[in-house]
Order: sequence, then structure tokens, then C-alpha cells
Amino acid sequence: MKIAPFRPLRYNPDRISFISRVVAPPYDVIGEPAAQLLRESDPHNVIRLILGKGTEGLHTDEEYQAAAATLSAWRRDSVLVRDAEPAIYVCEQSFPVYGEVRVRRGLLCAALLEKSDSGGLMPHEQTRAGPRADRLRLMEACRASLSPVFGIYHDGKAAGAAAVEELATGWPLYEFRMDEVAYRVWRVSDGERIRALARALAREQLLIADGHHRYETALAYRRAHRDPAVPYGRAPEDYLLLYAVSARDDGLSILPTHRLVKAPEGFDRERFLQAVSATFLVERAPTKTPEELLARVRKLRPHSILFYAGPGQVFMLTDHRLDPLRVTMPERAPQWRNLPVTLLHYTILEPLLGIPAASDASDQRLLFTPDAEQVYWSVEGGRFDLAFLLPPTPVRAVEAVARAGERMPAKSTYFYPKIASGLVIYPFEDADCVPVAATP
Repeated sequence: MKIAPFRPLRYNPDRISFISRVVAPPYDVIGEPAAQLLRESDPHNVIRLILGKGTEGLHTDEEYQAAAATLSAWRRDSVLVRDAEPAIYVCEQSFPVYGEVRVRRGLLCAALLEKSDSGGLMPHEQTRAGPRADRLRLMEACRASLSPVFGIYHDGKAAGAAAVEELATGWPLYEFRMDEVAYRVWRVSDGERIRALARALAREQLLIADGHHRYETALAYRRAHRDPAVPYGRAPEDYLLLYAVSARDDGLSILPTHRLVKAPEGFDRERFLQAVSATFLVERAPTKTPEELLARVRKLRPHSILFYAGPGQVFMLTDHRLDPLRVTMPERAPQWRNLPVTLLHYTILEPLLGIPAASDASDQRLLFTPDAEQVYWSVEGGRFDLAFLLPPTPVRAVEAVARAGERMPAKSTYFYPKIASGLVIYPFEDADCVPVAATP
């Protein structure tokens, strides 16, 4: 992984009231009520750039140019200003998970894309054509990368984590709270300190944790717009706006993403459970309240799935067969075949409930959520009929799938918390990016 300092666009503190009013979550996790609140919080909130008003936050044809015009106006009016010299940024997030406060530190920087579309940067989840096309058209209109990709590097000896922690000192550039997450951000422009960090990260591979559509958009933009006469590593399109976290960081947290399901007509629970028992050991798991459901989810074993059809209709499904997809999908890697989320999609959702295994957020029969309480009330209230609650996928399992060249089903992991959009923006003109590890 080769990192580079860069000169981003940042909000001018003289032109905004509070940084907390102009940043926003990533576009793909903003629902309509939250979107409206963000638009009302400040006329310069970054949501006016990153989120369209179409289905699933996609942009209409007119909105791409509107976002580009808004970005230009904010630059002209000095709402957004360019850093005078290249820098990297350390971002610290403090947040509660299951009643425990955790702290995660990551690096905001430019990262050199590989010459090919594989190797040093490893994706692990499937993407969809619609969001990919939307992000590319937005990037082409604005000529900037508006939101970072979230990546994880292995960091076997924790040298990267230690180097980042050393940089998180002194008076922060930003200090604010967004929902339950407290932020502190430091700007680092000292060349020697950046070189020391670059040396610590030089041999690392990067796992794309969140932002797969943004990663693939960066590749597509480079293919379409890079000047072939410019040496590799000198073109602004050679870089990705990245938020990178060490796998050894104590605050790195992966939450499970559960599936709410609308049952097919004529669904019979007992026949369904009998069919499920061909692959899973089925055990009753008495659960009456949302608190009890959450407690069960927290205790889920690595190879178990909780099936929920309402209070009193809760069952623990535990994989009791060795590699059950080996016969039907021998070409797929065993690291992928034996994930609980894979087994859910390919042994339950598709064959027993008629929902294609590749279904994603566009399928109205499915809803993805990390919130067990939402699962409880969605089934109790009749909005959905069934739910499948999953254990979190360990980082090492995500890495193993990526190294095997596989892609997990969409919405398999929920790295919490997300990284805010609007902290920095990477404009492609005059980027000044040169990978530090390649310099003397």
C-alpha cells in the first residue's frame, strides 16, 4: 500500500458555523428522514453533493450538473478552500458498541491504485451496476472524489497502528460529534513523519471494508480519464481517497447485517424448518422481547443463524454438515462457501424462499439492517414476515475470502461506525500526489 499526502478541499471555518452541521454519513446509509434533516442543518452540508433524490439516493440527469455547479460555487465563495501544502489526516472516532466505548484511529490520505485492477487493493463484496454508474457520473461531473473508501490493512506487527497513534497528538483540526460518534481529526504535513508512516505501510495489502462502489468508480474513472503520457504515480487519477485502519486497532468493529424477509405465498413454517434441517441443526430459542432478541444475537456462535418469525417463534440454526455447498458449488473457495451469510443466501433464501441468492437492497422482499430491535418490531408489526439474524464476520474471515478472490453477498459486513463524508474532498486538478514510499 503506497500512500501520498494531498491538498484536499476542506470547509473554511470562517464560512460555516460548525463542522458537525456540514458533514454527513456515506450516501448509501442515509434514509430519507435523515437526508431531510441534513439538508436543513446547513445550506452547505455535503449531502447536497453526494446524495441524489432518486431511488436509493441515485442522481437524476440534472442532479449531476447541479452537484458540480454547487461544488464550483462553494469553491468560488471560499466555503471550501484548498490546503496550501500536501498533508495526511488522522481521524479518531469514539463510539459505543453494546454498552462499551471503543476508540478507532484511521488515516485519511491518497492511496496509489494498482496498475491492474487487483493485487494491493482487495474487494470482498459484490457491487451493483446502478450505484457504480451513478458514482462515476457524479465523479466525472465534479472532477473530484467526494467521499473516502474505508480500507483495512493486516498490520501483523501493529507497526501501522503504532505510527498512526503517534500522530494523534496535539491540538486537533476538528473536534465534533455526529450522532453517537465523537470525532477528532489531526492534520499532519511534516514530511519525515509522513515518510515514517509510509515505510510502515509500504508492504501492506488493503482490504476494501466499505465503499466498494466508490473503489470500482475510482478504477473506472482512471481508465477513462488518465493521460497515458503521464508516468504512473504522477497522474491524479492514479489515486484513491482512502480512510485506512489497522486490523490490529482495538476499536475496529464489525456488526452483522441481518435480513428481514417477506415470505412467499402459502409459506408453511413447519415444512420450512423441516427443509432447513437438511443443512442445519434446528433448536428452539425462546425469545419474547427485543432485549432478549438482542441478547441472543450477541451470543450467536460463528456458524449459527437465528431464525425469527415473531415472539415465541425463534429458532437457532447451526450448520451441522461439513461444507454443505461443496457438491453444488465446487468451483467456489471453501472460505466463501462456509460463511453463515453464504449459507443463508444459497441454502435458504434462494432454494426455500424463492429469493435469488444475488438479491440486494433493490429486492423489495428483503431489507438489510444491523439493528436487532428494528428486526423485532418489523416482524411484530407485520411489515415483514420472517428474519434471519447473523453473527458478525471476523476480519480474518473477510480477509480470507478476499485473498481467495471471492466476493461476499451484498451487505455481508457492517463496519461500524462509518467514516463521515465532507471531512476532506480530493479534487483531481493539481493534486500534487506522489507516493511517499517512492521518494528518497
